[in-house]
Amino acid sequence: MRSTRKAVIDIGSNTIRLVVYDGLPRAPMPIYNEKSRVALGACLAGDGVINSATMKKALAALGRFETLARAMKVDTLRVVATAATREAKNGQQLVEGAAALGIRVEVLDGETEATAAGLGVISDNPHANGYVGDLGGGSLELIRVADGKLHERVSLPLGTLRQEALKGKTTKQITQMLRQEIAVLKGEDGFPYEPNLPFYMIGGSWRSFARLHMHDAGYPLTILSNYQIPPDAPTRLMPLINDEAALAQTKVIASARMAALPGATALLAAVVRLLEPRELVTSVYGLREGLLFDQLSDAERREDPLIAATRFEGERLARFPFHGDALADWIAPVFAGQSDGDARLCRAACLLSDSVWNVNPEYRADHALDLALDGNWPGVVASDRAIIAAALWTVHAGKRTLPEMLANLAKPGALAQAVIWGLAIRLAQRLDGGTGRALSDSRIEGDDAILRLRLSGQATRLRSNSVQRRLQALAEALGYGRSEIVTG
Repeated sequence: MRSTRKAVIDIGSNTIRLVVYDGLPRAPMPIYNEKSRVALGACLAGDGVINSATMKKALAALGRFETLARAMKVDTLRVVATAATREAKNGQQLVEGAAALGIRVEVLDGETEATAAGLGVISDNPHANGYVGDLGGGSLELIRVADGKLHERVSLPLGTLRQEALKGKTTKQITQMLRQEIAVLKGEDGFPYEPNLPFYMIGGSWRSFARLHMHDAGYPLTILSNYQIPPDAPTRLMPLINDEAALAQTKVIASARMAALPGATALLAAVVRLLEPRELVTSVYGLREGLLFDQLSDAERREDPLIAATRFEGERLARFPFHGDALADWIAPVFAGQSDGDARLCRAACLLSDSVWNVNPEYRADHALDLALDGNWPGVVASDRAIIAAALWTVHAGKRTLPEMLANLAKPGALAQAVIWGLAIRLAQRLDGGTGRALSDSRIEGDDAILRLRLSGQATRLRSNSVQRRLQALAEALGYGRSEIVTG
């Protein structure tokens, strides 16, 4: 699998950020991320002119980031600017200054910015059916997504640097303001309001809100990607967020984000009142990832991002010629009745099952657990991570009890099923030493009472007591009375 290295420089209203991605096009993995807090959008709340000091700082950041990207030998570099640059009276001066440095800047209009944000969420969650909200310093984009496609979208002049418009207003009043702004741009019936759908949140201030909610809820992970929040949370946490001293004591919110958080939360509460979502979902995929996704072929877009990412990492880290997909196919007959969603997570576990062998044997199970829980995996929620972790833990820890934290993230039945996947993978790895060479000459099958491992060809020479023990462990977990190895 050929990896590609791509970079995006995003000239936003609050920050200018460089992100460099590596890996497969369908599942780009950030390998470098740096931002410069320039606050170009401060002019939007004033005279609309980017002052000379800010302009100089912005151009210096662009020069540094472009130089870094080239040093990292990226295959492609795209430089885009959003609300602050397109709305500033002298935004073109920034574009021309960058051009003098040999840097071409694309100034995105509101429609294109909203499109990129929506595609970012779809790249992470291909089956997303709900709304996307991207809150930046200068604008708020709202996009309806369903069936892997973008539908109605709107860009509103409301951002974290334009909080004056929100001061002194109730949630109801801000909701009415949102509805009126949308009606002006799209007409009275030009934007749908469908309740009980997820709302995907993009933007640094809303990610800060999610971190605060994690802290408040005692959540066991710090992974923001697809973190799910109940819709009443903005209203419930508002008193804490408006108490600057209490907020600082949590030590959760970066000082640079604290001033913007009350307005961002008030706006989020109004969005909840407007759209009536069933849950809020934190997205770490947004405009930059959407720009990359937009460049993919239709075939690449149809790939499952989780499977693409785990396949790439599994091949990169495996000891022997990669056979993760063949392993998934080998154990599949034992789990023929499972759902497509379960089969997907099972395959991901198979693809990653040979990824921690460079670790001391005493710690392989722990590292496998961390790989599943903390890895940069797209298209999964916390329970999915826990289920994959349970399978990988079992591969390397055998019958050792699962870590307690997994029970806080996924249901007992799902974890129990994942343990059985792990036992099946563990059997395959013992059968041929993890090489995959015996998979084509063997199969596992069961009737009402017996689980059988059938060996043929060269695989008949691989029978052993340890293989029998692992087969029996799998049989007991599946509820079979006994197991046997059949050769010939």
